[in-house]
Amino acid sequence: MAGPTSVKKIFSGSMWGIVAKIFDALAKFVTIPLLVGYYGKGDYGLIALAFSLNAYLRLMDLGMNVGSVRYFAMWESKSKYKKIMRASRSSMVFYGGIGLINSLIFVLMADYGPSLFNISQEQAPIYRIMMYILAGSTVFNWLSNVIIQLLSAKDELGFVNRITFISSILNFLVALAAIQFQWSLPVYFLFYTLSNLIVLPFYIHRLRVYPIPIRELLSPKWDWSAFSQIIGYSMSIFVMGIFQFSANELRPILLARYASGLEVLTEYRVIQTIAMLVLSFGTIFMQVLLPSASKVYAENNHPKMEKMVFEATRYISVFLTFVVFILILNADKILLVYMGEDYLHLTIWLVIWLLTVLLSMHNTPVASLVLSSGKTRALVYSSAIGCLVSLPLTVVLAPEFNVGAAVIGYLAYMVIQIGFFYLYYIPKVLSLNSHNIFFGGFFPSLLGAVIAMLLAHYFGGWIQIENPFVSILVNSAVFVVLFLAYHITFVVKAADVSYLKEKLFNKTATDDIN
Repeated sequence: MAGPTSVKKIFSGSMWGIVAKIFDALAKFVTIPLLVGYYGKGDYGLIALAFSLNAYLRLMDLGMNVGSVRYFAMWESKSKYKKIMRASRSSMVFYGGIGLINSLIFVLMADYGPSLFNISQEQAPIYRIMMYILAGSTVFNWLSNVIIQLLSAKDELGFVNRITFISSILNFLVALAAIQFQWSLPVYFLFYTLSNLIVLPFYIHRLRVYPIPIRELLSPKWDWSAFSQIIGYSMSIFVMGIFQFSANELRPILLARYASGLEVLTEYRVIQTIAMLVLSFGTIFMQVLLPSASKVYAENNHPKMEKMVFEATRYISVFLTFVVFILILNADKILLVYMGEDYLHLTIWLVIWLLTVLLSMHNTPVASLVLSSGKTRALVYSSAIGCLVSLPLTVVLAPEFNVGAAVIGYLAYMVIQIGFFYLYYIPKVLSLNSHNIFFGGFFPSLLGAVIAMLLAHYFGGWIQIENPFVSILVNSAVFVVLFLAYHITFVVKAADVSYLKEKLFNKTATDDIN
């Protein structure tokens, strides 16, 4: 059972996770227009391409991040420290090997990338330097996974997220310094990479929480008997996630290959950053819901399971529809203020992407229950179908629609996934009522947000405010009043508010966790 200290650590980890993710999203939101303005739309596309290539190669993790935390935590709870030591040392070998493979891939990409992507002759030398920087840093980045997994298993997420927050601050300062001191693109990319590596000694020092010498934990030595359990479980997670990961991370890479130029990647990065303001909450919702879902599923209490999914869907939907539709309402003004008139043509694609995010994230409670159940085989098939539809669609549409091709492709993937959940997985596998979850948990908030947005848009058009900043403030204020009025009247009940207060502030809440 989790004692007060564990509860405190979990709360601290969640809060710092929220702070770190929100700051990182806001920092990117602030720095991207500055960097695009300084380096230009074309050269910033090189940064977006480098980030995309690096992100997709994270697929080589093979699900080990989830599996390692799971087994390290299980062994730590039973004080099996020798097993943790053998497994962590084996993980150092595993991740070190992946890091070396990644380095080789980046070296090859430095030579062959200009012919694969829409990189001009002037950009090619800069691109090669960036690939060599990634090649030199990737081994350290992969090895750091082991350290973070060990700390996460020891309930040190609060510390991990604090260091992540510091790293995000450094990223932000490096971007400002690059503009202030007029750094070249390779110099900026080098310091950006170093700002992510400079925090590693803090992680290593924190491993003192284990009753094992740090050197013993991190000295590479292969031990298949300890490592086999982790890799066996992790491969099932990998198979489930490979198609979802590919559908998401391959989109900008396909744009770099088939769209009109690297400038498209800058446009992609702009609207992605705005969407990330919403997406940054996704992992937080999952982190909070997964332990509760696991407990409810283990109890095999079907009414309680359905109640948890329904209530979680309802309250997450209230939050998501509020954030998404206030962004949709002001989408054109946000792009105008954020990037300028040249980016207003992205409004429709930003709106579609935000709606896709809403479609995806409202399903988080069901997804947490799926992960708790372990019944993920059917999801592999739906993810595969979605991936095999969305990626070719992106390729076919890229020459004509550019960044819109990636947005349409991802929408197609998500429609297939959510359709599969509601039509098959929820009623057949989880034995829950799809109609109640969608029309009772999600749709009321969706309807209220649409009504509030349309009325706020009509009001904004009626008074015709020219200043975009003032227009955003006025439209948002009207939307907030209408949204709250609707939800207080039709969605959020007084009993629900009392229930939430009890759960959040009751001093005996630790009993529920125990």
